[in-house]
Amino acid sequence: MLVEDPAQRARIDVRTVDQLANKIVAAAHGRVRVVPPADQDARWSRLAAAHGVDATAAFLRQEWQDVVLAQEITDLDGYLAASRAGRGRPLDRTRRAALWPVLAGFGAELAAERVWTWETVVIEATRLLADGRPAPYRHVVVDEAQDLAPWQWRLLRAAVPPGSDDMFLAGDTHQRIYAHRVSLRRVGIDIAGRSSRLTVNYRTTAEILGWSLGVLRGEPIDDMDGSLDTLAGCRSDVHGAAPTLTGAPSRAAELDGLVATVRSWAASGVEPGQIGIAARSSALVDQAVATLSTAGHPAVSLGRRPTRDGEIAVTTMHRMKGLEFRCVAVIGVGEAQVPASAAVTPADEDRSSHDLDLQRERCLLFVACTRAREQLAVSWYGPPSPFLPGLAEA
Repeated sequence: MLVEDPAQRARIDVRTVDQLANKIVAAAHGRVRVVPPADQDARWSRLAAAHGVDATAAFLRQEWQDVVLAQEITDLDGYLAASRAGRGRPLDRTRRAALWPVLAGFGAELAAERVWTWETVVIEATRLLADGRPAPYRHVVVDEAQDLAPWQWRLLRAAVPPGSDDMFLAGDTHQRIYAHRVSLRRVGIDIAGRSSRLTVNYRTTAEILGWSLGVLRGEPIDDMDGSLDTLAGCRSDVHGAAPTLTGAPSRAAELDGLVATVRSWAASGVEPGQIGIAARSSALVDQAVATLSTAGHPAVSLGRRPTRDGEIAVTTMHRMKGLEFRCVAVIGVGEAQVPASAAVTPADEDRSSHDLDLQRERCLLFVACTRAREQLAVSWYGPPSPFLPGLAEA
């Protein structure tokens, strides 16, 4: 909604949850220093070695986020009693007791050095509001609600006084592209009897939507309130061309095909700014930018800067969230690229996390494909991704 009145615009504060947390904490403690993810993993590995714990940094980080932070655990007794539903690898009391000094030591080390992670910044902001600081807002509107973590929801709950119109939430768990799972009831947000399910897609055509839904078919996706969500009944009333699916023998051949696709769209009157290219990796984004630019179709990576007039937007699947284009090409959807192996927990390490990671990768592909309003082209080289509807079964 466009707000024309400058006085009204001045009363609207648009921020990410992390930006809100940083503002609150910086006002109380001064500028915060956030530890980069690579340094956090190094700390996890060092603490595990110091305590004789055989666990990867990824496992420890997820245990800290999904169990300790999600359930606000502060001591060993709490950890021993905590639910680890969804974590996959079972841990008995002896194993949990061995892990606790590592999990607790990570937070203690951050506090001693006066450094932060974005999670601890959010938690501290929530504590500051709970300690009597006035709630900064009368109303909160949350978009992309499916991608917020439990600690972020607690901050939003603390940021606005409870009331009949305190919060408006918009989200779609089928478009979840991050690992967080949350029950709104458990973080103090009651939507029972207050929610509505939207079923009409106004962005894309029925043909693109129908094909894209196949990427998620059969996936048990939650509704953020203790039940499963469904795509049954979702539809588009606009019709157009079916998506084109193209396999190539090599990466170079696939990129040549991308140039041909873009050239055909341009010849039909589609402006460069109405074309979006999505890839799973930044490396492939850069290759696509170089290939298109060399072929006379100026392109730019959205990870570097916004597009200018006459440029095609090329970006990762994650950055496609919230965007839309008349025509979209999703490239590199091969068996070796989608799902991205680095984003999937090995099944022998944690089966439950493995399955959830695969589901998230499916959601990511679904998001990228549904950014197209009129035409969608999906391509790969070598064997296709097992996520592509109709191809994995063929």
